[in-house]
Amino acid sequence: MKIILQRRYMGKTCCQGKLKIMDDENNIIFHCLSLEEDEEGLESGKDLRVPPGIYKLKRHEKSKFEAVLRSITNNSEDCMINIYNENVPFERHILIHWGNNHKDTLGCILLGFSKIDNETIGQSRPACKEFYNLLRDKDLEKIEFEIINEF
Repeated sequence: MKIILQRRYMGKTCCQGKLKIMDDENNIIFHCLSLEEDEEGLESGKDLRVPPGIYKLKRHEKSKFEAVLRSITNNSEDCMINIYNENVPFERHILIHWGNNHKDTLGCILLGFSKIDNETIGQSRPACKEFYNLLRDKDLEKIEFEIINEF
């Protein structure tokens, strides 16, 4: 299984793209839109999207978003998913979650099923529900997360 985030459009306040999950035969088993911060960087504590590259995934227990995630997925065991690599430490807490515009990102990756305009995505909670339900029982250590800049 592999997850690919293709950044495609740079707006005034955000970066929009497409996220897809591929199975072991490279079939797309999930796809949605993504929204991230407009500025990119490695500094922690700032609202910056992470650089393109290959990332690992790990469950982030006891996140401040955990209760909301569990209400979205209707599963009391779910934990947020964090991306990290050698340049972006786990402790930076780059999570995959819901939200509609750059004010919701906090440097994280937002998911949605619809594009409202060049600065906003919609149907974020349903997209996150499907994403988290799909990855619930998966061994995240075996999943590669690749981010590609295409703009």
